[in-house]
Amino acid sequence: MSFAEKIKKDLVDAMRFPKTNWRPQASCGGIKAAISTRKFGKDSRTRRAGVIQILQTLVKQRKESIEQFTKGNRPNFAEKENQRARHH
Repeated sequence: MSFAEKIKKDLVDAMRFPKTNWRPQASCGGIKAAISTRKFGKDSRTRRAGVIQILQTLVKQRKESIEQFTKGNRPNFAEKENQRARHH
């Protein structure tokens, strides 16, 4: 199963999730959008490396958001970002 297929399956599974503070469909949708907008070569290794790079960038963005919310004295937003980061 390719990364794209796995993410699509995870997105479908996330839609079945009960409504909570953490919305997995938003996370999966964001990942799917980030991957689908990137152009990859035909080589599967190149594609895999590109997808891993995208995922690393998204994780880094989450961590930076948590840090900024904490510095800005917004613990409620920092906690929400932290919850989302733990579920990735």
